[in-house]
Amino acid sequence: MAEKRRIKARAVSNVAASKTALIDLPVGPRYHEVTLEHGYSAGTNTVAAAASNITEIRVLVNGRIQRVFSGTQLRDLNILNGTTYDCQGVPNTSPGVSFPIYFAEPWRKDARDQDALAWVTKGFKSFQIEVDISSASTPTLVASCAVDDFQPSVEPSYVTMRRQGVAASGTSFDINSIDKKGLLQQVSLYPDSGGSQAATIVTVRKDGDIIHELTKSSNFALLTNNGMAPTASGRTASIYDLVFDHDDLLNSSVMLQGVKEFTLTVEAASAMSGTLTFIVQRYGPLE
Repeated sequence: MAEKRRIKARAVSNVAASKTALIDLPVGPRYHEVTLEHGYSAGTNTVAAAASNITEIRVLVNGRIQRVFSGTQLRDLNILNGTTYDCQGVPNTSPGVSFPIYFAEPWRKDARDQDALAWVTKGFKSFQIEVDISSASTPTLVASCAVDDFQPSVEPSYVTMRRQGVAASGTSFDINSIDKKGLLQQVSLYPDSGGSQAATIVTVRKDGDIIHELTKSSNFALLTNNGMAPTASGRTASIYDLVFDHDDLLNSSVMLQGVKEFTLTVEAASAMSGTLTFIVQRYGPLE
């Protein structure tokens, strides 16, 4: 591991209410994390309100989106790994509320796995973060980074995060739109938009074999017993977090490269409707 530097992101532009702010990050270093800090002068001064005022964050490499989530969803994903990773601060106290985007995941028990997940940017043409800011008045946005200059001798891989949606219908339906590539680490399924119905059972089939078949309570026990915090205060209620590397081992992720069929069957106690949003995390090449 190389010596880390903690530096300010200096190229932050277009910070204004109802606008998209742009953070241009220098290419070359290896990034362990980028922390956004967002504040404003009016409105509800809570972490949850600050998260809601960030309607979308996009991490882009060479102009292509590699991670996408709202401020609330970023908070949900972080807190799942423990409340110590929650946002800190209040919106009307400078510099505001922190929103850490972790590349090297600090919750990993194996220091080598944690370090291996840092993002190597040598060879990138551009590395940017776009932040859609909602209507709270006089918003502020600053960013800082933890970086080093280590360059691996092998082709690097990256954890990408894609947000998808599927029409929710009835008490059981299938999701088969997850791209079959890379190593699948996690799928976080939100309640449907029609009636806030949550998944009560999720079954996963890979080329006909069942690899996951747990009720929400059994899945909660599995995650909690492995040090995760699926129902921690501050998270959106009733997310079903399907975590394949719940044991903290990268090799527990599910290889999807070359797979012919991969299906999630979502069941709920009452009929679902509207759209079910889910966030897919995978480890592999960039998009």
